[in-house]
Amino acid sequence: HSANKKMKIQNTFALLALTAYNVEAFTVGPSQRSTRVAAIQQPQTSFSTATQLYAEESDAEATENEETKEEAAAPAASSTDDILNSPAFLKRKIDVLKSDIAAVDAKIEAQNTVYEENKAEWGPQIEDLRKENANIQERLKKQADAGSGTAIRELAQKILGVLDNYDRAFSSVTPSNDEETAIETTYKEAHASILSTLADLGVKPVETVGIEFDYEFHQAVMMRPDEDYEEGIVCEELAKGYAAEDGTLIRAAMVVVAA
Repeated sequence: HSANKKMKIQNTFALLALTAYNVEAFTVGPSQRSTRVAAIQQPQTSFSTATQLYAEESDAEATENEETKEEAAAPAASSTDDILNSPAFLKRKIDVLKSDIAAVDAKIEAQNTVYEENKAEWGPQIEDLRKENANIQERLKKQADAGSGTAIRELAQKILGVLDNYDRAFSSVTPSNDEETAIETTYKEAHASILSTLADLGVKPVETVGIEFDYEFHQAVMMRPDEDYEEGIVCEELAKGYAAEDGTLIRAAMVVVAA
């Protein structure tokens, strides 16, 4: 910036000198013009010297102004830090934070009031809906269980006829050679697989021989004296009975009861 200012001043003085020379060129003769040129050249040197001095003074002044600004800026920054750390500023900041917290607490209190009002108005109805939903879920579960139990009993009743045929065959046929024994073993494996499937479904055989006659699970075909069992005890099983896992009878066992 100082160099530009110095250049402008020098150009100004040079322009003034050139203007004076041009005026003399039109007003004086050739002999006088040489004398004027010498006279003009001498002041130009003076102008140049003055211009240089003025430029140097301007540079010094600009440098001094910049130093003054820097010195003034440092205390200003320090003053700003002092203000931010001052007790008055910190106290004001705390007051603003307290005010914000109070405003938030007021909003929370207002929302709690609305919640309590709505709860008082709609709470009983919501509770009734919850109970009704629980009852519906329980009823559906019972219906599903009942439907599942019914399906299992119907399936078991159909399969039990097949098992009866297996049992009659095993009791009436005795293998006479290895080939027949292998065939019987295959059928017994199939019989065991069916029983295992029924067990997985919760279908189990009813206990018979050696326990007291139970009219809910046993069907007495006949009664006879038996030396090994007391009166009222099942002494022989004629056909297996089956019951579901929940105790529901699928088919009563046909038994002989000791008399």
